[in-house]
Amino acid sequence: MIELSHVSKQFGDETAVDDISLRVPKGKFCALVGTSGCGKSTTLRMINRLIEHSEGDIILDGQAIDVYDPVKLRRRIGYVIQHTGLFPHWTVARNIGLVPQLLKWSAADVQSRVAELMQLLGLPVDEFAHKYPHQLSGGQAQRVGVARALAADPDILLMDEPFGALDPITREKLQDELAKLQARLHKTVLFVTHDMDEALKLADHLVVMREGRIVQQGSPLALLQNPADPFVESLLGGLERGLKQAALTRVKDHMTSMGPTLPAPSRIPGTFSLRQALSMMLRDHSDRLTVVDQHDVPVGELSLRRIIKEAQLDNGNPRE
Repeated sequence: MIELSHVSKQFGDETAVDDISLRVPKGKFCALVGTSGCGKSTTLRMINRLIEHSEGDIILDGQAIDVYDPVKLRRRIGYVIQHTGLFPHWTVARNIGLVPQLLKWSAADVQSRVAELMQLLGLPVDEFAHKYPHQLSGGQAQRVGVARALAADPDILLMDEPFGALDPITREKLQDELAKLQARLHKTVLFVTHDMDEALKLADHLVVMREGRIVQQGSPLALLQNPADPFVESLLGGLERGLKQAALTRVKDHMTSMGPTLPAPSRIPGTFSLRQALSMMLRDHSDRLTVVDQHDVPVGELSLRRIIKEAQLDNGNPRE
């Protein structure tokens, strides 16, 4: 859906993006990560032509972006930024309905789409439709920004540090909402963040950038297991890479059937992460947990010994 081939961007004598190539298949979630000034946001803005690229080719759904009228191109791409960019003197409903109105949708269709998205993003129409941006919390305003980006049902969604200005609790909630939304809508997402935990939580594909170049890309698990150099290793958490890897795997994938011993007193849902399981073991001074299903029925057991054994096997035979 998105393909960049040997793309560069110069601002005068300065090279902001230097000969990068990447592909984002349809329906996948790709995160661009790296330190400030590494070219992440510039890369994103070249895709919807807010910034024109200097060299190389940018292809969207098989078509070079150069052939599009820039305004029409942007209307077919959802775009979410850190500070929402909502029009302050427009209501929530009018902000969300902006692009469908520009695309000449009927008033009834715009109203229906606005109501659908507000419900999808946890913004009751009766409560929020007539509010203005200054009447919203940061999390609510960001939800409106996401709704506006999705209003015309674009295939591509570009997100530039969308949750960067939010407090940690609100940020985590919106990350969870975005993950659920992506599982339902299967948009092609290019997501810029400096928060590696956020990228690992949300992305199918990670692209690590440094000084305008891509230094490594691949699945989160592949990068955690085999960082290309000390910079990537440091960005991925250094000595905490094992815990970050544990956050990507589910308890149910590591449990065993119930043994002959009594079930462990502490219970954990099989959908929780291995990192959460390890945290519970430390909290409860236990080396075993009983794994339960969605009905709280025991379905297996998780032991610290098995986790360590599997980690040893992985170190000897890294999995892709």
